[in-house]
Amino acid sequence: MSVARLLSASASTPYDAEAAVERLLTRLRQQIGASRVAVWVHEATTGTVVPYRQSVSAETTPGSGPLVLHHAMPVAGSPLMSAVVHDRRPVRVEDGDPDAIAPGIAARFGVRSVHGEPLLFGDRLVGVLTVEPVAAAGDRVGQAAPAIARALSAARTRRSEARRLAQAEVLLGLIETAARAESTEHLLAAACELLAELGDAERACVFLLEDDRLVPRMASYADGRRDDGTWQLFRNAPVPLELAETVLRTGQPLAADRDSALLAGWWADEFSIASALAVPLGRRPHVSGVLTLDSTRLRPFSEDVRRLAAAAGAHLGSVIEQARTNEARAASLRTARAVRQMLVDGSGAIGVDKAAEVLARAVQDLTGTERSAAYLIDDDGVVQSVQHLDWSDEHQQVITELVVGSAADDIPLWRVTVRDRRPVFVEDAEASGLLDPQLVTALQLRSYVSVPLLSGDRLLGLVVSGAIESSLQWSPAMHEAVRQVALEGSLVVEAAKLREVEQLRLQQLARDAHHDPLTGLANRRRFTEELERTVYGTGERRCAVAMIDLDRFKEVNDSFGHTVGDDLLSLVGPRLEQALGPGDLLARMGGDEFAVLLPDADEARAREVAVRIGDVLHEAFVLDGMSLTVDASIGISLCPDHGRDRSLLLARADTAMYGAKRGRHGFEVWAPDADTGSRTRLQTLEDLRVALDAEQLDNHYQPKLDLHTGRVTGVEALVRWQHPERGLLAPGAFLPLAEQAGLMRRLALQVLERAIRDLRDWRATGHFLSMAVNLSVSNLQDVALPEQVRFLLDTYGVPADALVLEITEDVLMADAARSQQVMAALRRLGVRLSIDDYGTGYSSLAYLRALPVDELKLDRSFVSSLTTDAKAAAIVRSTLQLSRDLGMTMVVEGVEDEAALDALRRWNCDVAQGYHIARPMPADQLVSWLAGRPADAVVS
Repeated sequence: MSVARLLSASASTPYDAEAAVERLLTRLRQQIGASRVAVWVHEATTGTVVPYRQSVSAETTPGSGPLVLHHAMPVAGSPLMSAVVHDRRPVRVEDGDPDAIAPGIAARFGVRSVHGEPLLFGDRLVGVLTVEPVAAAGDRVGQAAPAIARALSAARTRRSEARRLAQAEVLLGLIETAARAESTEHLLAAACELLAELGDAERACVFLLEDDRLVPRMASYADGRRDDGTWQLFRNAPVPLELAETVLRTGQPLAADRDSALLAGWWADEFSIASALAVPLGRRPHVSGVLTLDSTRLRPFSEDVRRLAAAAGAHLGSVIEQARTNEARAASLRTARAVRQMLVDGSGAIGVDKAAEVLARAVQDLTGTERSAAYLIDDDGVVQSVQHLDWSDEHQQVITELVVGSAADDIPLWRVTVRDRRPVFVEDAEASGLLDPQLVTALQLRSYVSVPLLSGDRLLGLVVSGAIESSLQWSPAMHEAVRQVALEGSLVVEAAKLREVEQLRLQQLARDAHHDPLTGLANRRRFTEELERTVYGTGERRCAVAMIDLDRFKEVNDSFGHTVGDDLLSLVGPRLEQALGPGDLLARMGGDEFAVLLPDADEARAREVAVRIGDVLHEAFVLDGMSLTVDASIGISLCPDHGRDRSLLLARADTAMYGAKRGRHGFEVWAPDADTGSRTRLQTLEDLRVALDAEQLDNHYQPKLDLHTGRVTGVEALVRWQHPERGLLAPGAFLPLAEQAGLMRRLALQVLERAIRDLRDWRATGHFLSMAVNLSVSNLQDVALPEQVRFLLDTYGVPADALVLEITEDVLMADAARSQQVMAALRRLGVRLSIDDYGTGYSSLAYLRALPVDELKLDRSFVSSLTTDAKAAAIVRSTLQLSRDLGMTMVVEGVEDEAALDALRRWNCDVAQGYHIARPMPADQLVSWLAGRPADAVVS
């Protein structure tokens, strides 16, 4: 892409500075009646003025009017420009003036009368304004100059930004060219053509350092042409180019004009070079050559061109050095082809056996042998398996009988490979003694090459490639080539092993993401996805959803412990599957709740399945010698009878299940007029889905007081719903519904993102608070949660230890294995974890010891009677001591009065939270509340 196209492709802005320059020039020319008004940009670093824009009168005739502006000119080469730039004053020149400036005007500009006006922006000279003829210049020129200077400065800035984009495009093009290049020559040819075009030069040339001298290697014209005669002349230059030699010695870019010491004689004459720019390839001390841009016209090279050439030279140098390293390592074109093909073939290999086949093929193609085999050795040193290439079935049977299962140490070839870790070349297989003569005869081996199969430093086996038609001999160069292939092959093997591990990991993650770890059944995510495919898929299929909740399961946990409860759940799954048919999906939704999807089922079949479920559960379960009987309540919803929406079907099945549980009649099919409460719950659920899309949920924040310092050190995020009809709703009105309908993941992420974003804003204003956010059952079972938390923390630049995630005890018990996995991943991020409502669930010192918890948050029920109930006070004090012994922070919520706060201070509690300190409030009110509170205020 040319410079003009790159610049024109840049995005426009509301204020077009370049258009403003043109408008100002045109307006000035029309006002003063000039034939031409032009703007030149001054480049102080190059000592040049560069033509930028001009406005020309339509009445100007050829030969008598202004010239078209072309290239930059040196300030020193123009008396007019030199006077304006150096003296920063207007200069008026007319034909016949005795001033020494006048004689150079006609030669440089082709005019006899011109006015030069400095364009100053602040204290900086940004350019020169020229007006022709001088008679047209008056006071209006000086009055218009500041506005033109301001517009020119803005336009120049934008143009520089566009040129930087163009330069970045060139460097990107060089990178892409390097990736596609078939050879160093191909890379240099493409790079030269690209740089010549963008550098606005006729030709770009590359001189490479070879044997301590610069050698002309590549040249290309901006239009891509190449004259064979000129090309041969360039490649066989009889004398060095002094400009390039000087750049090589100094490592600094240089520019030169014709007949200077750096650009004279043969090079200037043969190639008609008038001006040239040279830059080093690479950076000192690792300069690999010189890049030149040359022009057949005398011209200075602008800052942009010099910057582009320097950047391109540095990048090309590193690319060239890398290409040379690769070529040296390959040693020959054949070796390079073999290595390249092996890497291509190995890029998709998964596992050591497939990588071994790729290496075997590369060795066979390189050495000219006819057959190859890869022998894999297991951890006990036994030949475990063989991968064959081009062997007949008969010979494969020979290897299976004589080699597979043998101890590798019994084979001399293996012992030599273990000792040297290098390829072994055997030109006379019968005489070498490294393989069993019986095997050599049976396989008809004449010569062979053995290559170690390496993964890093570990020797996994051998690749043996043999010749059977005639004996072969291999040169020292071939020895080195095979050694290089073996080294590259170890990388192929290592990458294939990693791919195999990654494939297994992804398979396990996919299974974990869709299966319940306790029962092995499908989980809530898998069930929801399958239900969506059924409900929203083509064909409008019928289906039935059955929600199953075990009756009195809590009593089992309370009476016999969670281990027995988990064992019972593991047995319930297979029992439920007995009631289902092929194609039915059974899932554990969490806790003791299961769900069944019956594709293509009507109400009759759904009822039939519900009856069978009751029957299969009727038989007692035996656990540790105990006989346990379990009943279930089942709710059924039908598609499309009860809706064609995933969330609606789940909610209605859930409603029916609760109806069955209340009525104690086993199962129930959802009915539209079941009860008002159900309709209200369903309407709330539908409204909640809209609220999540419309972001009607908001966070309120309740401060947390550090009782040791009296400072507010953190807040807890409490979600609120600004319902358009019912007003502000507390969490209890919608969170249980969100959990049941599978919306908690979206809801929690919205709450979490808003909390972290607000925390970022507060910390930016000097309020370095911590943020506590509550997690639900489904959140803690979501293995993707840790990565989502990490992403949010990174996005908003909030440190992980500023986030506290609160988890209630019943959440922990819902799926202990999955919960611990997610908690461990969160803890590795640096996020702090807190047990919320401690003391109200199934508290266990065992899980406090096992889980990575930082904080205990005592339930408010113990604080409400703290000063009147001796037992409540004892529980608070003992829990406080427990937290100290476990190295945890103790937070007490529900502090409603000063008496309770004083008691907590006396007992040296860590953090308090409650209405006495502050009620939950929106984010903006919290900032005002903090601002109006003394830094060391203590609530009294």
